[in-house]
Amino acid sequence: MEKNSHLPLLFLLLSATIIPSAATRPTAIYAFGDSILDSGNNNKLLTVCRANHKPYGIDFPGQSHTGRFSNGKLPGDMLVSAFRIKEILPAYADSTLDADDLDTGVSFASACSGLHDLTAAEVGVLNLDKQFQNFEQAFVKMEEVFGLEKTTATVQRALFMISAGSSDMIDNYYLLPTTRAMYSLPTYHDMLLKNLDTFVKKLYNAGAKNIAIIGLPPLGCLPMDTTVFPPPSPSSAPSQKSENLTGDLFRRECKAKHNADAKEYNAKLEVRVKRMMVAMPTLKVIYMDLFTPMMDMIDTPSKYGFKTTLKGCCGSGSVELGPLCNVASIACHVHSEYVFWDSINPSEAAYKALTNNFKARSLRRLYPSSV
Repeated sequence: MEKNSHLPLLFLLLSATIIPSAATRPTAIYAFGDSILDSGNNNKLLTVCRANHKPYGIDFPGQSHTGRFSNGKLPGDMLVSAFRIKEILPAYADSTLDADDLDTGVSFASACSGLHDLTAAEVGVLNLDKQFQNFEQAFVKMEEVFGLEKTTATVQRALFMISAGSSDMIDNYYLLPTTRAMYSLPTYHDMLLKNLDTFVKKLYNAGAKNIAIIGLPPLGCLPMDTTVFPPPSPSSAPSQKSENLTGDLFRRECKAKHNADAKEYNAKLEVRVKRMMVAMPTLKVIYMDLFTPMMDMIDTPSKYGFKTTLKGCCGSGSVELGPLCNVASIACHVHSEYVFWDSINPSEAAYKALTNNFKARSLRRLYPSSV
């Protein structure tokens, strides 16, 4: 993009005078990655990874199916509200956005995307390079209205969030024999993390100073994973600890191996985050643990008011996702009693609990006085 090719140099020249002191709270949130943060960027794409139809959004204000992969709000929405920025975090693809909307934050995330380009390509969604290009376009639009100095300051005060990796594992590595033939699991993890490191450096060079990276959830407990990749029977693996929980019509169990894979990735991610701060001294980057609080919901659901943990609310709760979770699907009656809304994505109630955990723990390292 020739129009904003001057950005990296000007960011460096301006950073000495514009870098803010420790912020009390962000004034904008920019989100990248997958369905955890996608508020509707896939709506006009030719992809099966769309949620702009009922019953998605049934608990969103106005019962609007905006393209969010849940029954209600997502963590990005909850955080812009908690930080008193605005009520929801809109999608960049929303044609009604203006410069003021961009100035307070938007989501560039694309459901079913990931850190491996193949993950996005196989279903026709936006990879991280395209998401970053959209951010560059948004910067130019803000610069045209507010000027370079103010726009740069906005970016430097903003919180950048990244959520990616789940689709890389479930839709790519576990499902595609060709990917497994090319990479051992440790090598695949390393490739994903290298790509993440490259993306973070691009954001840093574009002015980002505060970045939160969300780790992998317990992959083996996602309803889709327990359905497509059922665990060994107790008789074939007597030493394997059962992770089946009450509340399901049929007995379902987490797949321990896939949970172990997620924990292995997250451990490497934590190390990578520390290295990022050494390599980029003016960057504050945090790891946001998704695995631990989600496992706590699954292990002790009553603490959160949940009754059903390993099935989605939509349809049978086993495979319904995107077009399969539709108006003909029978949704559960009490949505807040389910950890998962569809076969992959959490319910709004689960997202509320997760966002509260993020505010109480990880985000305090960036904004100690405002969460």
